[in-house]
Amino acid sequence: MPESITIAWMFSFILSILLFIGALYVVFRPIVNLNKTIVKLDTTLTFIQKDCTRREKDNAKEHDEFNDKLDEHEDTLVDHENRIGKIEYTE
Repeated sequence: MPESITIAWMFSFILSILLFIGALYVVFRPIVNLNKTIVKLDTTLTFIQKDCTRREKDNAKEHDEFNDKLDEHEDTLVDHENRIGKIEYTE
């Protein structure tokens, strides 16, 4: 009889350990997956921030170029208007 108690005790002990390991797996696997997802999200957001900053700099540069070109055109138009005005008044 003592052998059967010992075997039953060992079986229940091993079963308890396996259940404990299974419970740890069930608890920690989603935590690990969540951590991986957070790291990917952080990496993606960092990339998006850098890309957005780069685009803002490029856009600012392009806007400055457009504004300079617009100023040149404005000066040319004003010059043409002045010359046309002089021609109209001299006739």
